[in-house]
Amino acid sequence: MTNKFIAGLSMVLALAIAPAALLAHHGSAVYDTGKSVTVKGIVTEFLWANPHCLLEFDAKNEKGETVHWTAEVSNPPDMIARGWNRKMFAAGDEVIVVMVAAKNGEPIGRIAQVTVKGKTYPGMGAVPPDAAKK
Repeated sequence: MTNKFIAGLSMVLALAIAPAALLAHHGSAVYDTGKSVTVKGIVTEFLWANPHCLLEFDAKNEKGETVHWTAEVSNPPDMIARGWNRKMFAAGDEVIVVMVAAKNGEPIGRIAQVTVKGKTYPGMGAVPPDAAKK
């Protein structure tokens, strides 16, 4: 009886701890979620895959240099629910990406919304309040 009790208690504790570990993967600590960045660029690649879809694009910085950005959204089923599809971006398409960018200044971000071919699509989470100022 004691072994069954210990095994049961261990299972309950493991199930209680597991969700916290799974949520840690989806943290936003790397991003400056308090402000947005709006970047206009040209698509180089779109990866429609689990666990995250990735949009890669080139944009000019304030010095006129080309910067290669990689921006993420959720997985394909989540993005289908937001109106996205695997063929919505093609290399050479012009995009306007509103995102929260990495705190360390690297050209990576999490897309809040994207405009391509004249249509705007939601990304992950809300568009930061300062995006309207851009």
